Amino acid sequence: MTLSNPERRRCMATRKDGERCQAWADASGLCGMHGPNAHQLHVLGGRSRAKHHMLETRMNPKLKDVVELLGMAAKQVHRGEITPAQGSSLASIATALIKAVESAELTLRLSILEMRVNSGGSESDDFGT
Repeated sequence: MTLSNPERRRCMATRKDGERCQAWADASGLCGMHGPNAHQLHVLGGRSRAKHHMLETRMNPKLKDVVELLGMAAKQVHRGEITPAQGSSLASIATALIKAVESAELTLRLSILEMRVNSGGSESDDFGT
């Protein structure tokens, strides 16, 4: 049994390789990637794959302020607003803070795993990991 809808049709655009696009078309006869809003869709698609975006979404929220501070310090050193020694000092403090946060998180995760192993793995996870 075929569930094809005679109203639906394929996109009329041609892909870069010369083949016809196989995506479903809207009323204009084009798919979203070839239609009038194609540029916005391409930008959104590229943004989600950008390294900066991936870093931002996967980064520990506790460390976002530290990364922002380091970025500002780098710009200030570049502009001559603070000395390189001051920037280096901030970087050292930030490194220590990052290590402390990572250590605390690893300790917590290890404790959770140990509790699961000791209880036979039947406990529910109240820590969101």
